[in-house]
Amino acid sequence: MVDVSTRPHHPSSSVRSFGGDIDLVGRMAAAYIRGYQENGMLATAKHFPGRGDVDNIPGTRFAANNKPAEQVEAEDFRAFKAAIDAGVTYIMTEHIAVPSVTDGSDLPASVSKALVTDWLKGKLGFEGVVTSDDLWYQHVIDRFGPVKVCVMAVQAGHDAVLKPADPVAAIDGLVEAVKAGDIAEDQIDASVKKILYWKARLNLHKNRFVDVEKIPEVVACEEHTALLNEVADSSLTLLVNKNFFPAGEAKFGKIAHISVQKNPKDANVAVIASKLADAFPNVEHFAVGAEGAAADLHEKALEAAKAADLVVVSLLCQRGGPGDAAPIAEEQLELLKNVIEAKPDATVVMSYGNPHFVTKLKDAAAFVVGYGEAGWYGNQTIYADAFVRLLKGQITPKGKLPVKVSDEVPIGSGITY
Repeated sequence: MVDVSTRPHHPSSSVRSFGGDIDLVGRMAAAYIRGYQENGMLATAKHFPGRGDVDNIPGTRFAANNKPAEQVEAEDFRAFKAAIDAGVTYIMTEHIAVPSVTDGSDLPASVSKALVTDWLKGKLGFEGVVTSDDLWYQHVIDRFGPVKVCVMAVQAGHDAVLKPADPVAAIDGLVEAVKAGDIAEDQIDASVKKILYWKARLNLHKNRFVDVEKIPEVVACEEHTALLNEVADSSLTLLVNKNFFPAGEAKFGKIAHISVQKNPKDANVAVIASKLADAFPNVEHFAVGAEGAAADLHEKALEAAKAADLVVVSLLCQRGGPGDAAPIAEEQLELLKNVIEAKPDATVVMSYGNPHFVTKLKDAAAFVVGYGEAGWYGNQTIYADAFVRLLKGQITPKGKLPVKVSDEVPIGSGITY
């Protein structure tokens, strides 16, 4: 993902992208691309033309990048150029318009020849495979039609269309468009050759099946897990520290663990609770979903916090709507503030993937953040291990914030000792 998160209070991509520093985004994207493509995979850069700083178009579910053309080129397009220069195979477009570089057009890149052919393939020089994002979204179908949107996407310059509402009808519609002369057959041939070329590079014409017996040898293998732990230890970021760290486990006796998760079925909650229980002998757990919980559970959690030597708050709350980078129900936020008020010197917040909560919980004794998108992909509990090591004094914080949270918490924030 090469979206550049330049607006703190617009979380469309803020916890998914590499951050708001364009050079950092470019370097990280290039490293990811090399890592994938040097090891038998193809990489896709998304979401062109960039959705790190967009506005909703009033009355619709579509978005537009309303920045001046010079800024779009210097920020959003520059990040994609870094991916192109790194040799990325695919670029995925998004349902986003950029009026300033398309003579005021409100057509999203998914159907915009100006953005796909003129800009992406022309001025930015991308010669790889261009694919759309999902075309089955209801607002996309309502605006363009389930078949017509596929035709328009190919006319715009896409080599592939992703998830049409009716794939068979989409194929029939594209065939009819070619027969009618609305799409050149040479264009279809060129796109097919691109895709077949990359399939051949991966030897998919010889064997298109995954050897499932080898999956355990690679996925979560010892080497990869060690690398994950190294990344987590190196990137764990301390944003608030009121004489809490360095700690050391001798400081902890009875621990109250309060988790707040956006998804009530989030399996990460149980995993994190288990890791804390394995690390410390006396932990009481309270899972209170971000959208609300029974009042008696709040009361029990608060009373347990008051009686505890340490309170650990685990946040797994991602991506709200525009203007809400730290989504949480008022009653949940009130609970956490009451906990912090009751135990101001002994409450540490660990946010899995969302640094923006530091603005709401800055009065905690410490605020720590890991990265990635916990609660969606479920791949961030590795940071629970790093957090335990930090609590025990086995590691020190080294991470620096890659996004701007506020004027007080800019890019590069991170306490070390």
